[in-house]
Amino acid sequence: MNEEERAKRLSDAIDVMLQGGQPEQDLDDDDLIELLRIARLRHKASRKRAANAVASRELVWRVLKARMAARQMKQDPEAEDDLPL
Repeated sequence: MNEEERAKRLSDAIDVMLQGGQPEQDLDDDDLIELLRIARLRHKASRKRAANAVASRELVWRVLKARMAARQMKQDPEAEDDLPL
């Protein structure tokens, strides 16, 4: 198998993986198998980072709202009843 064919097989396997499928396990080239293993690990790590980013964004948003509310209460102590929940 020439380099172009190897690159095409690896590309196809990664495309299948990114679409949620399981790439062929019958890759007969140790280098391709290793590259696909690395691609799987990176894909898994990126999905975890994306999930953590959503949680982090929500936390930052809650902290920002709390700080804004605290600042508003310092400026106008009677505005406590007007704060959003």
